[in-house]
Formats: sequence, C-alpha cells, structure tokens
Amino acid sequence: MNNFEKYLQDNKDKLQSDSVDEKVWLMIENEMLKSKNRRSKRFLRITFIVIFMSLLGCLIYVLQDQDEGLNEQKILAEYDLTKYNFEEKVNTKKQQLVSATVPETKFEDFQILLQQLEFMDGQFQDYIRYIEQNGYQEFIGDQILNFYKSKIELLDKIKSEIDKINYYEKIKPSYTEYVTIEI
Repeated sequence: MNNFEKYLQDNKDKLQSDSVDEKVWLMIENEMLKSKNRRSKRFLRITFIVIFMSLLGCLIYVLQDQDEGLNEQKILAEYDLTKYNFEEKVNTKKQQLVSATVPETKFEDFQILLQQLEFMDGQFQDYIRYIEQNGYQEFIGDQILNFYKSKIELLDKIKSEIDKINYYEKIKPSYTEYVTIEI
C-alpha cells in the first residue's frame, strides 16, 4: 500500500460528506444519460445496418421497378393486415408528437431517431413495391408486421425521451430556445 492509499484509509471519515453538491450530481447524471444515448445510438445503428444488409438482396430486385400502383391501405386491407390496427396506432403515436418540442441543445440527440423513422418508411415502401411486383408472400407480411411493431416502439422511445428531457428542464431550466420535432 502506497502513502496515498494509506492517507485515504486513515482519513476516510474526514473525507466523507453527508451531502453531494447538486451541480456535481446533475453533471454526473448528465454524463450517464449521454453515455446511455451513445450506446443506444450505436445499438440502433447496428440494428438497422443488419436489417438493411439482410434485405438488400431482395430489395435490389424490387427497386428496379419504381411503379407505385398500390398504396399502404389497399395492401393492408387486401391481405387482412388491418386486423392489427397498426396504422391507427402509428397515427395516434404521431399525433401525440405533433407539437412536441425540446431545447435546441438537445435536438441533435433526436436526429438519429428521426432518421431511423425515415429509413423505416423507405423500407415499407420497398415492401409495397415487392408486393406489387411479386405478389403477397407470408414473409413480406411478417416484415410489414415487424415494421409496424418497430415503428410503434421507436415512436414510444421518442416520446419517452422528450418527456424525460422536458422533466429535467422543469427542474433545472437551461433557458435555451425550444424547437419542434417534426414527425
């Protein structure tokens, strides 16, 4: 044991504090949230890359034909996918986020989530084109169901993050301008 460790051990009682400075605690909490955000961003990027790569083979064929004769509602109705009410659930979640605002300093954190929504919508259009070209197949129906489930989860995550940021802003306002999240 070196001198520094011995000093810490001998003066342990003197060094301990009954309270933590609020600024220090908020700084630690902020760093933890940023770290969690970076991990979730990395996880979401990897997840979408894997999904993209797995579908790339069939999507190349689908993307050759850009005909968009069928629309979302028609596909869902024609293949009895409306029974899950996913379209209604997504619209409800989007409606909850129409007027959502966050501090301008936090808006960058939402960019990746918004990009994921755009990517998912592009995937859905690819599914529709595939059905138009090749007809409905069970695996593509499963992909559409997974799309809606994932989109609902992502919209819930966005709502949760907005609520969390706004909660902390009420406790400790940053006095920055608020911007609207456009979904």
